[in-house]
Amino acid sequence: MYSRVEEAIYFMVKANRGIKFKNENIDKSFHAMIVYSMIRDITTTEDILVAALLHDIINDTEYGYEEIEEKFGTLVADMVSDLSEDMAIAKWLERKKEFILRMRNNGDVNVINILLADKLHILISNYNNFLKNGDKIWKGTGGSKDENRWLYREIYNIAKAKGANVKLLDRYKELLTTYFGDLDE
Repeated sequence: MYSRVEEAIYFMVKANRGIKFKNENIDKSFHAMIVYSMIRDITTTEDILVAALLHDIINDTEYGYEEIEEKFGTLVADMVSDLSEDMAIAKWLERKKEFILRMRNNGDVNVINILLADKLHILISNYNNFLKNGDKIWKGTGGSKDENRWLYREIYNIAKAKGANVKLLDRYKELLTTYFGDLDE
């Protein structure tokens, strides 16, 4: 019998079958496992760890809130839903603006920590690709370099204001300033 976290890993890998992580030729499950490992470094709370594993399921797979709630409970499903963008908003920048507004209003520091770990891994991946391919990488992100700079700085500001984990926040800030320059603090 699998533990609850192991069941979440199984579900996540199954849900992500055939899906690639943006800008890298690697299975999407790799991204979820990196986010999970970052969160596991700061908490042992099972619901938070499961939500970290499943954070992209609603946006990227055929599974929705109901399946997550049925398998892992309302708290996990709520966190995953909070971390999901409104994909009905077709324009990348408008969808990101709506998401940022929701994150500003989100009072759950656990959701904010998962968001920070998620975006930290994407920044790491994008930065590594930037070093290899230069500004060509922006075509694969959905937004321009300036729009991405705005998005990642907004996430930093939200995480800082909400009291996100210092270890994650410092690592995020270091990469953010390396990649996009100084922050306006």
